[in-house]
Amino acid sequence: MSDDKAISELVSKSLRHKLDGDETINLDRHLSENEEARKFAELSQLIQNSVSGYRADQDIDKKDGLSEDAKTRLKESLSGAIEEKLSLSQAGLLQNKTPVGDPLATHDQGSSRTKRIPGELPAVPDRKVGSRFKLIRRLGEGGLGNVWLALDQRLNRTVAIKELTAEALENPKSWERFHREAEITGHLEHPNVVPLYLFGTDTTTNEPFYAMRFVGKRTLEDAIVEYHDRLEAGVADTLELHRLLTVFLDICQAIAYAHSRGVIHRDLKPQNVALDSFGQVIVLDWGLAKILEDSELSTKMSVSGECGVVEPFALTQTLQGDVIGTPLYMSPEQATGDLDRVDKQTDVYGLGALLFAILTGRAPHQKSCDQSGLDLKGILETIANSDPPAAEDYDKNIPRELEALYSKAMAKKPHLRFGSVQELADSVERWVAGQREQQSSYDNLRMEGRELRADLESSVTNLKRNVQFAAGLPPVEQLMHVTADEDVSVWRERLASIFSGLLRANPDEQSIVYSSVKDGEFRELVRVERHSGDAGSIRVVPKSRLNSGPVNDYIASLAKKKPEEVLTSLVCDPLCERAEGCQERVGLLAGVPVFDNSTEELFGFVMINCDIDKILRRQMSRRLSAGEVVVACDVFHIMMHTKAGQISESTIGHSVSSTTPQFSKAVDVLQTELEYIDRTNSEIYGARLWFLGQSHGIMYLLKRS
Repeated sequence: MSDDKAISELVSKSLRHKLDGDETINLDRHLSENEEARKFAELSQLIQNSVSGYRADQDIDKKDGLSEDAKTRLKESLSGAIEEKLSLSQAGLLQNKTPVGDPLATHDQGSSRTKRIPGELPAVPDRKVGSRFKLIRRLGEGGLGNVWLALDQRLNRTVAIKELTAEALENPKSWERFHREAEITGHLEHPNVVPLYLFGTDTTTNEPFYAMRFVGKRTLEDAIVEYHDRLEAGVADTLELHRLLTVFLDICQAIAYAHSRGVIHRDLKPQNVALDSFGQVIVLDWGLAKILEDSELSTKMSVSGECGVVEPFALTQTLQGDVIGTPLYMSPEQATGDLDRVDKQTDVYGLGALLFAILTGRAPHQKSCDQSGLDLKGILETIANSDPPAAEDYDKNIPRELEALYSKAMAKKPHLRFGSVQELADSVERWVAGQREQQSSYDNLRMEGRELRADLESSVTNLKRNVQFAAGLPPVEQLMHVTADEDVSVWRERLASIFSGLLRANPDEQSIVYSSVKDGEFRELVRVERHSGDAGSIRVVPKSRLNSGPVNDYIASLAKKKPEEVLTSLVCDPLCERAEGCQERVGLLAGVPVFDNSTEELFGFVMINCDIDKILRRQMSRRLSAGEVVVACDVFHIMMHTKAGQISESTIGHSVSSTTPQFSKAVDVLQTELEYIDRTNSEIYGARLWFLGQSHGIMYLLKRS
């Protein structure tokens, strides 16, 4: 900069008491070496002293340095200049041609407003803006403006009032941008753009403000954080993602409308999208918008030349200057400062960045900005040269179709992006529509899984009732006490006849046994079973072929039950010659203890063995929408496995994790839960039936075709 310009700047900062130590030394050197500079400084100080505290409706304070006539002429001159300058600023026509040392440049010396200290806000009580708005509380503060909740006393409604910050009031460009923001917002009449009620000047402070609809403080950023918190806690579902994508589509409609009016937003980020209490989506902050058709309203602002290490909070703040936008969501062309390349494709990139944030819960350039030691220049260079971020770096469960959509929208080269905002919106909407179809298919899958579990539960309930009925038959009691062989034969025949009737009435039941238990040994008294080669043939096992032997774990557990308590379990028939852990034909057992009415001591038990394989094959013969179904027992062995309706015999008896690893996550969840719902991809559903008093049961695993 020239010496004259440097001196002007130093003198101006001195009058505003903003010189640091080095600048003070530099100014003193200039004033001692340059007579013209010294006279300029004295004149500036004289003007400052003469107009300090001036108000348009008051006389200039009487101070030394100017005669009364001179003060009157100075008052008229300054008043006219200020009024002309404020008029130009509020009309959006003020150009940045004011000399740096001009006292008018700060809009605080000689103006008719009350000067505010930067960073300090006026007290709220009894403060009004204009003649009708009473401020209630401050809602937020940005780099340009403060937003207040206010009462419109004329219409008795709450509104939001935006006014310039104290720092912004020091900069004429901020006045221009503020008026421009209000003008652009006022021209965009769309349901998803905040409606502007009034733009005016505060009669008390002579500062600009505008009133708009109050939409609350909840933003898209809040919704994204809440969704991903719930996702990490495992309580979110696909419906919540669909709601966020619906919000995204509303944003797209607002931006598409703005583009039709020749307006580019240029600062799309979650904080600039408000979500009101009734689901309406409002796009805010059009202060950096670019007008394509009117280059006169499109400004290029200068960025500071110094880029020190960036504070984290600054990365979420909007930059003003040749580099326009917010670093965390900035497009490559914005990062390079090439404003001639900033067009509608820049907003397409910004929308892709919003979609990325919705899916991952992170800003797209978060990793670039987190690199230690990078200053702002380094961050912008990284953004300008980076490809779209990969979803797997954040969450591997992001749908690939949506990853492809945001990657295309955020392509480094603008011509590789979607041709328009509407094209991006249509692609997302098609995915959502497809997901609705998938969700409908998944709902059917879930209904089928629950029906399969309910059907098996009904069979188990029927089995329990039958074994309780069998244990209460009179022959059971009589066989405890008779000793004569003839009497024993009579009561055995009667009991076997009733057992045979039960098997004929319940084709899924394989055998019914009445056994005594004594001194750790069991002995069958009556056994009726279905013929292994002919399911319709039922036989009474002869006394010479009845089983006896040591009590196993199942019988030991059954012996501990109280009267009429039923113990159900998935094991092989514990009274057969095969080992208990045999996996060839797992049976569903239901047993009940039998007590001697006279001694009230345990005498034995009645047990029914049900053919679970037969039940499962009947279930799998239904017309199911599931492409694959696995039924497994508590030891994770597959009991039934179908693909496209065909039973896969080769996998029966093998572990679920080794044969069908896609179900592993569902198996883990079903160890403690009754149901597994795939909240990410809506592909797999799991349901489990627990058996009373046991730590195991049967699980159904279904995969959408």
